[in-house]
Amino acid sequence: MKTTSSNVLGRILVIAGLISGSGSAPCLSAETGMDVTLNANIVENTCQVSIPEDGKVHLSTVGKNWFYNPDGSSRLQPTDAASGTLFKVRVESCAGDPDTANALHFSFQPQTQQWPAGSHQVFINETTPATGGANNTGVVIFSKALNSNVLNSDGSSNIAITASSASLVNDYEFYARLQNTGPVTAGKVTSRVLVSATYQ
Repeated sequence: MKTTSSNVLGRILVIAGLISGSGSAPCLSAETGMDVTLNANIVENTCQVSIPEDGKVHLSTVGKNWFYNPDGSSRLQPTDAASGTLFKVRVESCAGDPDTANALHFSFQPQTQQWPAGSHQVFINETTPATGGANNTGVVIFSKALNSNVLNSDGSSNIAITASSASLVNDYEFYARLQNTGPVTAGKVTSRVLVSATYQ
């Protein structure tokens, strides 16, 4: 195991939306005798983090035409920092000596570790079309401070925000919006996102 001096914060963020307008369910299997490799980081200190509204962010209901230009092309790409629904990640308290920290590093990952086909910068819709979910639609999240998608093109995430005060205890703003990944169908959109942070 690797030992680091970073402090880790983690919470689950649930993002939900709805597309108005007028498949198949996932298949799971179990095998026995599988080898599993586990990796872990041990940290010296931890911080408490929370997301107001019980970790839920509700996006506005939009029509299918919201995703498209008049010529039928996609109106927004996953890296387009257009407006969205604002939410906060609150760092509540930190043990140890976070006062010497230079930056807070946020990471966002899909809880399912699954991505929509063709993009690792969009959080997948976990509500399947068979259960009323919108098809080819997911969620993108942006840092308000940096005005950039929290996911890199390879799906990795490291949003470094410079510590602006003597304390890391603060609210950090992000925003989310819907993003099409193909021809959109109407339905519900739900994404569960794991938010974590380290300070250095």
